[in-house]
Amino acid sequence: MTGEDRHERVEAARRRAEMTVHELWLRYVALGGNGDLFDLDAYLNGLLPLGSFDQNVLAVAVNEALEEVYRAARVPLTTPRPGAPRAPAPADEVHAVTDALLSPDGSAAVPRPQEGAPPAPPRPSAGQGEPGGSA
Repeated sequence: MTGEDRHERVEAARRRAEMTVHELWLRYVALGGNGDLFDLDAYLNGLLPLGSFDQNVLAVAVNEALEEVYRAARVPLTTPRPGAPRAPAPADEVHAVTDALLSPDGSAAVPRPQEGAPPAPPRPSAGQGEPGGSA
């Protein structure tokens, strides 16, 4: 992007973020921009150049506004209902069984699946699906 068309991109982003020039200027100044409202308006219309620092501050200001606009339009991921029982993840069950089997005295009880949790897959019986077993 050349410096000549940068002001056009900033202006297009400002419109897309649905901000007035004044709102953009307030963000720009809050981030440390040095220009006044008239300087910013003139820059957006291609009438006055801004230094590199001020162009970067302006870019940050408009990008933050765009992020806020698009964040509001995002579709959230599904989440469980509050209070709904959570089925244990397979990794949780594996860790619980491993901890029980590796306890110092070996007397720890192997945890049972929670009510409503999907049943564990069936284990192969002796000789089925195991190496060296008869098929």
